[in-house]
Amino acid sequence: MILAALLLAAAEPQPLAGFYRSHQMEVGAALQLDSDGKFQYQLDYGAVSESAEGQWSSDGKAVYLTATTMTGAYKQPTFVREPLAIDGNRLVLRRYDTIIRFELEDLPAPTDKK
Repeated sequence: MILAALLLAAAEPQPLAGFYRSHQMEVGAALQLDSDGKFQYQLDYGAVSESAEGQWSSDGKAVYLTATTMTGAYKQPTFVREPLAIDGNRLVLRRYDTIIRFELEDLPAPTDKK
C-alpha cells in the first residue's frame, strides 16, 4: 500500500509555479511563474536586454507565455503564447540565436512583490 502511494506521488507532475534561472555562460535570465497564472521574465544576452510580464498557461508539455507588457524585445515581437518546452525541472526557450534553459530553483517565492 505504501509503495503504491509512493509510485503515484512520483508519477504526478511537479507544479510548474516557482522561480527559474538560467545557469548558462553569457546568459542572464530569470523567470517567475506565479500560481495565479502570472509571470515575470528577464533576459540579458549579448546586446539584448528584455523583460516581460503577463499570463502563463500550460498543456503539460509546454508552458506558454503571453505578455501584457514587454520592453527591449529585439527583432522578435512580444510573447503571444511563446512556448517553453518542459524538460523535467527545466523550461526551455528558443530565443534569438540560442536555447535558454531555465532551471527551477529551490527557493520560496517572495511573499511581498512591492
